Amino acid sequence: MSMTLRPYQMTDAVIITSWLKSEYLMRQWCADRYEHYPVTSEDMNSYHERYIDGQRSRALTMTDVDEVVGYITLRTPADDTTEQRLGFVIVDDSKRGRGLGKTLVSMSVKYAFETLGATKVSLGVFENNPSAIHCYEAAGFHRVSRQDTESYPCLGETWNCIEMEQYADAIIRDIKSDEIPLLTEFLYEAIFQPQDAPKVSRIVLQEPMIWAYVNGFGSRTGDFCRVAIIGGVIVGAAWSRLGCSYGKVDASIPELAISLYPEYRGRGIGSRLLESLLNTLCEKGYEQVSLSVDKTNYAVSIYRKFGFETIVEREHDYLMVNHLNRR
Repeated sequence: MSMTLRPYQMTDAVIITSWLKSEYLMRQWCADRYEHYPVTSEDMNSYHERYIDGQRSRALTMTDVDEVVGYITLRTPADDTTEQRLGFVIVDDSKRGRGLGKTLVSMSVKYAFETLGATKVSLGVFENNPSAIHCYEAAGFHRVSRQDTESYPCLGETWNCIEMEQYADAIIRDIKSDEIPLLTEFLYEAIFQPQDAPKVSRIVLQEPMIWAYVNGFGSRTGDFCRVAIIGGVIVGAAWSRLGCSYGKVDASIPELAISLYPEYRGRGIGSRLLESLLNTLCEKGYEQVSLSVDKTNYAVSIYRKFGFETIVEREHDYLMVNHLNRR
C-alpha cells in the first residue's frame, strides 16, 4: 500500500457515498448532518460547498496510488487554533482487515500536529460503534470523561456520543538561558492549590523561601532545568537547586521543583519531566535529591512511584528524598 492524503475533490463523492450501505451506517458516520438516506454525491458536494472552507475546516481524501480508499474532515472548534477536530471518518468497506481506518486517522493526526500546528486532536464517536472506537484507540486516542453526555436522536433511538482526544508528544530538553524568566510562571504553578480553594495571589512569590527556587537561576552550581515543549510552547518545567528551601536536607543535596500548566496535567508529561531531571542529576554525579510536597497533593503517589521516600513528616507536608544511586 502507498497511502497519501490529498484535498477532497468533487469527483470523490460518488465513490465515498457508495460505502454507506445502510442508513444505520450512515447515521454512525454523520449523525444528523445529512437529512435523508441515501446520501448522494450531490448531497455530499453541496455539504462540502456550504461547510468546508479550506481554512477553519478541511476535507481530505486518502488514496492508495490513485484509488480513493478513505475520507475525513478536520475543523477548528470555536477560535482555538491549537485544536483540530476529526469528523466524517470513513474508509472503503470492501477493503476491511487492511488497517485503512487506523492509517487514515493516524495520517490525519500527523497532518494536524505537523502541518496545522495543533497540540490537540479530538473527535466524537457513538457508543454503538465499537469497531470505530477500537480503531481510534489503536491510533492513540483515549476517552475523556464529560459531565454532560452529547446525544443524538437517530432512527427512533437516542445515541450517546463518546468524546476522545489525543495530544501532541512533548519534547523534553534543557532550558535555554533566555527562557529562564519563565520559571517564575512555573514556580507559581508549583504552589499546591486545592481545586475548591481561592487562587493564591502571585504576591506570594515575593516571599524569600519561595523566591529562592528561581532567584538568579542558572548562576549557581547545581542549577539544572528540563522543560517540556508542545507546539513550540514550554508547558512544563522541572528544576533543581542545591540546599534550596522547604525541601532542603543539607547544602550538598539538590532540591527539586516541578510544575505544568493546568491544561497539560494528567497526560504523563510530568512523569517524563521528572524522569529526565533525575537522569540528569545521576549523570552529574549526585546521589540524592529532595523535595517538599503537600500531604494532600496527588503528586505524592507519583513521587513514591519514582522512588522518593518520606524522611520527615511535618504538619502539612512531607520531606522526601530519592536515593539516585539505587536507581
